[in-house]
Amino acid sequence: MEYLGLGKLKRAEGLLARILKVHPKHPDALHYQGVVMYQQGRYQESIKHLSAALSAAPDYAEAHNSFCIVLMEQRNYVEAIAHAEQALTIRPEFSGAHANLGNAYQEQGELGRAVASYRTALAFDPMHREAAYRMASAYLALNDPKQALAACATCLDIDPHCQHALAYMAISLQLSGRCDEARGLYEYDRMIHRTSIEIPRRYEELSQYNQALGKAVKEHPSLVWEPFNRVTRGGAVTGDLLLQPTKIVKSLEHALRGAIDSYRNSLSAEPSHPLLGRIPDKYRLTLIASILRAGGHHPPHIHESAWLSGVYYVSVPDTVKCEDRAHAGWLEFGRPDCPLAEDAKIELTAQQPYAGLALLFPSYFFHGTIPFEGSEERIGIAFDVYPEA
Repeated sequence: MEYLGLGKLKRAEGLLARILKVHPKHPDALHYQGVVMYQQGRYQESIKHLSAALSAAPDYAEAHNSFCIVLMEQRNYVEAIAHAEQALTIRPEFSGAHANLGNAYQEQGELGRAVASYRTALAFDPMHREAAYRMASAYLALNDPKQALAACATCLDIDPHCQHALAYMAISLQLSGRCDEARGLYEYDRMIHRTSIEIPRRYEELSQYNQALGKAVKEHPSLVWEPFNRVTRGGAVTGDLLLQPTKIVKSLEHALRGAIDSYRNSLSAEPSHPLLGRIPDKYRLTLIASILRAGGHHPPHIHESAWLSGVYYVSVPDTVKCEDRAHAGWLEFGRPDCPLAEDAKIELTAQQPYAGLALLFPSYFFHGTIPFEGSEERIGIAFDVYPEA
């Protein structure tokens, strides 16, 4: 359990396997092995272990709740709801199951039920951050920005740095006609930063370096096509490249840190601002690569827990052009991950990528890629900056 909590999944898996070798029907070991498999993206193995846990202990509420989460990743919302409801039949006060039930309802478009489930989750656990910000997104989909703002305020009372709450607040303020306040959060011209990186000396040209990076991404063992737990459609995604970094990945980390440090040092502190009020002295970096093909895209999303996010473009198709009014292949900012009313007016902007560009922006900025056509691939390496004490 200690290894699982620290994210040391392989060590946790090894110990759980030893327990299961001696006690193959141990419900807790089966359940947590299912959780470990899920966190590694091994969904079928996760389902196998969770099913075995429930066979050994049918009234195991936590296992039903974990099963619900895995099924939602596979977009099987009907069965996910059934497992969440079973967990709540066993433990009616289980706030996590109420929140997950709300998530499943929301994915099915049953927004009223979703809000009710989130409210129940918060009644049992007033510190349930996800229930609060997911309730905000449900109210936005219901075209009720006033209630969405209230849910955002609840979430920010729980966690003043919740990136989802900040993102939904910016949208809610715009829909409430409070555009000046929203612009304090979504000040695109000021907060989106375009820069380049310094390539290693052993590479004569940027194109040579990017070609080597692209080869490393395509050969990475964690590369998976449309993984359920990633916001990618029509493309492939890796795990964190820095978990077992190669020489070229380490060189990219060094180059990106130079660009990030330069940007960070140019900022002036503003204590009440969500970006400028927590400029970190030290930070942890993650690198996750993606390959998009024609029609592929990343739907709108944000990066929870990070302070600053960005993407380094390794290769960009020739069809991604400046003069394209549809902005195919560009990175769009401001569009939320929940549906809005047809007449909703929010401020959007888009940035044209090119090979060698490093694009930096606050982690609470909703962003997503606009689909493109053509035979060429678009390779990007997303990075997140996590403040450390």
